[in-house]
Amino acid sequence: MAVARAGHLEPLQEFDLPVDKRALVVGGGVAGMTSALSIANQGHEVYLVEKASDLGGMARRVHRTLEGMDVQAYLSDLIRQVYQHPLIHVYTDANFLDAGGYVGNFVTTVKTEGRIIEIKHGAAVIATGAEVYTPTEYLYGEDDRVMTHLELEEQIAAGNEKVVNAESLVMIQCVGCRNEDRNYCSRVCCTESIKNALKLKEINHEMDIYILFRDIRTYGLKEDYYREAATVVHILRL
Repeated sequence: MAVARAGHLEPLQEFDLPVDKRALVVGGGVAGMTSALSIANQGHEVYLVEKASDLGGMARRVHRTLEGMDVQAYLSDLIRQVYQHPLIHVYTDANFLDAGGYVGNFVTTVKTEGRIIEIKHGAAVIATGAEVYTPTEYLYGEDDRVMTHLELEEQIAAGNEKVVNAESLVMIQCVGCRNEDRNYCSRVCCTESIKNALKLKEINHEMDIYILFRDIRTYGLKEDYYREAATVVHILRL
């Protein structure tokens, strides 16, 4: 029956549709800005939409990489390139109201700084980034000596004497993850621990630093920094 039916089928009609070559990029962090610049440098108009009042995203809270790169200098240059590019339109303090259309021809309605605008685009890049887990464990929020690694890095960069001159410091890994709610590894926490530990030892050689871990996962060539830290930091399996 199927073979007999096939003999009566008519070919589908083919037709061409115009494709809007403009792009929408959602998220003004490093990934979003890099995507916007990459698309714009190929000659296409880009609408970069960010919910915060400034571009930069999570990178605004990171001051250097494990390898020593100045993140804030890199970020400032990236933001400058975005704002100076003639094909990139930046919208901050933005919220999405509606999205519609079809492949190659979309219309997205955005509210930004009190205005409502319609953005027509043929492609979209979703670069909304990540959110930091807010711990409920280990007296976080109850004792100001308990902080996340991002907060610790900010305190180190600010030269907080209570932090950099402390006699000892304990880092507890895998808080809030690798459990039933979040059964995965974030891939960044171990590297962040090693980075902050090495920086603190550089500032204060006498500080006793302990890293309590389930598995140390410093991916790729970052393993070399783990080996360096292991000579000056107490790294203990939970």
